[in-house]
Amino acid sequence: MSNEKKAKYRYGIVSRDIILAPDLSLQSKALYSALACYANKQRSCFPSISTLSNDMNVSQRTIKRLIKELKDKDFIQRIGRNIVIK
Repeated sequence: MSNEKKAKYRYGIVSRDIILAPDLSLQSKALYSALACYANKQRSCFPSISTLSNDMNVSQRTIKRLIKELKDKDFIQRIGRNIVIK
């Protein structure tokens, strides 16, 4: 399989806790899923706001709001540029 094909088939693991969280919006769950696709084995990732915005077809402001929602509910932690997902 070529490197180009591998890049198209990114996947991530999303905890059942995230999927079933009643107080988390669907958009936040989608963002968490996108972050999981970028995360390494330590569950850390650093995609840009612009990249996430393009991936999800929403504004950069929406991405920032969703990141805040995930942080406020302790589903992610931001350390500098890195985002650590739980």
